[in-house]
Amino acid sequence: MKTIIHSKTRTLLNASVLLFIFLAFAACSNDDDATMTDDGVLRLLKQNIGEDNLIDGAENIPVESPLTLIFSHSLSTDAFSSALQVNAADGNASYDLDFSNSNSTVTITPTTRLDYETDYTITIPAGTYGTEGEELKEAVNINFQTAAYVPPVIKLSAEADQVKESAETVVVTAELDKDSEDDISFSLDFAGSATLDEDYSVSQTEFTIPAGELSTTFEITTSPDSENDDNESIIITIASIENATDTNNAMVEINITEELPPLSLKGVLALTWDGADTNDGKAVHVVANADIADLSLYSLGVANNGGGSDGPEYTFPAISLSEGDNVLVARNPEALTAYFEDCGSEFAEILESNNSISQNGDDAIELFSGETIIEVYGDSDVDGTGEAWEYSGSWAYKIGREWTTGGIDCTVGGTLNSNSPCPYPICKEALEIKGVMALTWDGSGTNGGKAIHVKANKDIEDLSIYSVGIANNGGGTDGPEYTFPVMSVEEGDDILLAREPGTLAAYFGDCTDEFEYVLESNGSVSQNGDDAIELFNNEVVVETYGDADVDGTGEFWEYSGSWAYKMNGEFMVGGLDCADGSTSTQSSACPYPICE
Repeated sequence: MKTIIHSKTRTLLNASVLLFIFLAFAACSNDDDATMTDDGVLRLLKQNIGEDNLIDGAENIPVESPLTLIFSHSLSTDAFSSALQVNAADGNASYDLDFSNSNSTVTITPTTRLDYETDYTITIPAGTYGTEGEELKEAVNINFQTAAYVPPVIKLSAEADQVKESAETVVVTAELDKDSEDDISFSLDFAGSATLDEDYSVSQTEFTIPAGELSTTFEITTSPDSENDDNESIIITIASIENATDTNNAMVEINITEELPPLSLKGVLALTWDGADTNDGKAVHVVANADIADLSLYSLGVANNGGGSDGPEYTFPAISLSEGDNVLVARNPEALTAYFEDCGSEFAEILESNNSISQNGDDAIELFSGETIIEVYGDSDVDGTGEAWEYSGSWAYKIGREWTTGGIDCTVGGTLNSNSPCPYPICKEALEIKGVMALTWDGSGTNGGKAIHVKANKDIEDLSIYSVGIANNGGGTDGPEYTFPVMSVEEGDDILLAREPGTLAAYFGDCTDEFEYVLESNGSVSQNGDDAIELFNNEVVVETYGDADVDGTGEFWEYSGSWAYKMNGEFMVGGLDCADGSTSTQSSACPYPICE
């Protein structure tokens, strides 16, 4: 406390005022009842470490905190500086001294960080250190021990958690919670659905943060590819680290959002039907994902027999397209138009390829923008015979982002698309049955596993035009029993209609996320695994699984304690009671296929 009394007012101070000032000085005494009496004695009133009181024998003292000593009188800085010592077992510590304006407060700041887990002593011998000859009667000895070393903690953060696929860059920062006297070295690990060096690149994977610094940065850059994938994730974690820790499990996740190009592949065809010539059914189907002013910027190529890309072989004409337009490039437009009948109206344009569309069903198809491949169906370097993507005598078609095939030679024996065993999907109903379930597993109960899985083949503005019915015990159709709600769905959406959505979601676990919508059937989904399932459009049956007039017990399509699932246009069953004994679809003998 410092009191300034100007000379003009000093004579006005009476005895009571003098008593008040004396008491105020007395109030500044320390806990040892020292008082600010002017008895010529210098006293240490208080000692602090940072903002906290420093007691003799204190432990866990931070190595970087300054020490503060507060005295009762102004100090002779030279005398005090010469007498003060800060000692450790291995010698004197190096420090700087700062004095307050009154020279009564001393701040001791180590010039180098104190050692960890080390005993220190602040020593001030008895002696005269006051500017007016005030004497420290007893030596001061303050002992303390510094804290153990706690390594810095590293964390990761990204400037954005979402990045586009189109060669976009995001900066990631690795930051320490405090600096270190040692260099910090670490390396990174990458996981997630995106693939390093295919879907994205990283500027570096091994780092050093120099001693005294707090952070470093690196860049993630996405890589456009020729596949229209779902959105993908990058998960970045610390793989190894020296002189620091990632006890907080440092991790950052970045999502790569897929951007569809203005034009993309929608289907490839190598159809064979009764009366067709060898080349009549060869075509490529593309769709406009945005308005296109000049389609001639794009072209197609056929990679025959796995021989690799031959570059563009067919260039589209200079016409404009609107978003959503479907275009068919056909070897024989007249023959294919006749085969499709009324379904040909689904195409905004049917173009003639002038023999350049030459695929045989085992050849990859490439879509170019300029000279750059922006999408490939199949593998240009692989002959597709026997491959999952082969479409000989058939077709491949993309619903949403998922390619499906009709099955090898599935069009053989038909005469028109309408009577084909595998109608081309753009000509199919907008909604189809994808799977039916009558699962039973440990704890499921009688109804927990009853569900119907439908899939949107096209955008549907109002789903309520569709309904489902159960033909129990082969007793024939009972008509619609559940009508879907008024809602819009997009092409490729999977919809699960369940008797007990919560029970089935627990059984499916994370796989539940594969469905865009999970709806409750309110008891109307009642099949027992031997009952046919009907799909209606405005009360007209458009698809049936099983036979509405036949009890399915013992039939090839029975799905009791199991499921049926449509793969490449054909239903397969999991096997009777194949889910028994399981607690999740992933642990069962027959995981539901969408969950594999």
